[in-house]
Amino acid sequence: MERLRPAGAAALLLLMITPAANAQDIGSNDRAMRMIAHSEAKHIRSRQNLIKILRDQPSFWIELQAIAKRLKTEPAWLLNVMASESSFNPAARNGLPGQTATGLLQFIEDTAQDMGTTTEAIRHMSPVEQLRLVEKYLSPFRGRLNSLSNVYSAVFRGFIAEGGDASAVAPLNNSNKELRIYSLNRWLDFNGDGKITKGELALAALSVGRFQPAAILSGKSPYRSPAYAADRKPEARRTRSIYAGSLDSQQ
Repeated sequence: MERLRPAGAAALLLLMITPAANAQDIGSNDRAMRMIAHSEAKHIRSRQNLIKILRDQPSFWIELQAIAKRLKTEPAWLLNVMASESSFNPAARNGLPGQTATGLLQFIEDTAQDMGTTTEAIRHMSPVEQLRLVEKYLSPFRGRLNSLSNVYSAVFRGFIAEGGDASAVAPLNNSNKELRIYSLNRWLDFNGDGKITKGELALAALSVGRFQPAAILSGKSPYRSPAYAADRKPEARRTRSIYAGSLDSQQ
């Protein structure tokens, strides 16, 4: 597993944002550069926090690998999503009014209670203890976490959106609830087209975490691995969304 170089991450963002920038005005280019700078700053913060976790709790990496194996997914994808959600700060909390998202994966209060705990308790859990909640939350999706976009879709919405990376995950319709979810997470709409797609979720996670599965180093897609594509049965039920608003929505 390796991290992308800063130049590589910037190139990924530009490849996705440039088509929209060409179709709009020069202000879109400024927006793209701000997003790249934000991604770089968050990557540095995430790396520092992860180094601290690995230093203080060496079993974190061992536990993460075991959980990923049981979930039939990639440790790198779990790391990327945690980096995007909390910058690997286990006590991270969304400070926006009415928001309760907490911890490495930003669990909301309803989700925490469904798993037999609370967001207050999660904030005081060690990173390794939180990993066990990550596994519990993602277990219904076992066998379907076969891409970075699917992993983040499960985290972001509480279900895996059907279709490929161009499929929208927010808003799904024009209801007030869906429009609010989009508004709180507008930063994930990289090309500013009024919707957040599975591909944009993957790009957000990859541009911050920059961890790649070993298979990716052979030149395959940074979003998807065929190793876990065999079992694609729909999940039996939906779980609650982990969060309604990202920490980034307040920055």
